[in-house]
Amino acid sequence: MNANAISLVPRRTHGWRMGFANMLAKENAAWWRTRRWWIQALVAIFFVLGSTVANHQLGRSSIERIASFNTLWVFAAVLSIAAILLGQDSILGEMQSGTAAWVLSKPLRRPAFLLAKLVANGLGLLVTAVLIPGVIVYGYGDFVGGVKLPVAGYAGAMGLAYLYLFFYLTLAMMLATLFSGRGPVFGIALGIAWGWLLVRPAWLEALLPWNLLTGVIAESTTNQSLSGLPLGGYLILGEQLPTLVPIIATALWCVLFTGVAFWRIRRVEF
Repeated sequence: MNANAISLVPRRTHGWRMGFANMLAKENAAWWRTRRWWIQALVAIFFVLGSTVANHQLGRSSIERIASFNTLWVFAAVLSIAAILLGQDSILGEMQSGTAAWVLSKPLRRPAFLLAKLVANGLGLLVTAVLIPGVIVYGYGDFVGGVKLPVAGYAGAMGLAYLYLFFYLTLAMMLATLFSGRGPVFGIALGIAWGWLLVRPAWLEALLPWNLLTGVIAESTTNQSLSGLPLGGYLILGEQLPTLVPIIATALWCVLFTGVAFWRIRRVEF
C-alpha cells in the first residue's frame, strides 16, 4: 500500500459539520505549530505582569488591591483589543485575501468554517491571554508580594476575564460577517469595549460585561471598602458577588453573537 494513502483519514461527517475536523486541525496548527502562541502570550504577560509590578513596586499598593482592580483593568482595557483584532482578522483577513473562498470550495460547510475558527481562537485566547499571564501574576503575588491569594476566587476571576474577552471575540466575528470593511468592525467593537470610560448608566452596566473587570457602581454595595471593585475583584477577595446579572447577560450575548454569525455566514459572498 502506498505510504501516502496510509496517512489519509477519510471524514464521513455530513450536514453543517462537514469539514469541521479538518478545518479545526488547520486552525489549531496555525496557533500551536507556529510562533503565534508564545508571541501573543509574551505580549499579554508584558501588559498584565508589567502593570502588576509597576503598581506594586512604584505605587506601593497591596497585592490584593492590585490583583482585584489594576490587573483586571488591564484585561478590560488592553487585552480586549487583542480579542477584537483576533475575531476581526479570523474572518475578514481570509475573506479579503481570498483564502476563505478557496477553503470553502472544498468539502467544508460555512458553519463548520466559522465554528472551527471560534473554537481554535477561543482556546488560543484562553491559554495565551488568560491562563499564562494569570498564573504568572499569581506566582508574583505569592513569591514576591508574599500574599497567597485564594486559589478558587482567583480562578473564578480569571474565568470572568475570559468571559469578558470571549464577548469581544464573538462580537468581532459577528461584525466581520455583517460588514466588509475593518473600520466598522473595529470601530463598533472598540466603542463598546471602551464605552465604560465615557458613560456608565446602571441599566447599561447590567447588560454589558463592563462590571466583570472594570468596577461596580458604588450604590451596588453597602460595604464602602469594596466600592468600585469589579466582580472579579470580589471573587479574588473572597467576598460574595453583589449581582450575577452582568455575568448572565454577557454569556447570553456571546450565544447571540455566535448565532447571528452562523446565520450571516451562510449568506456572505466570498
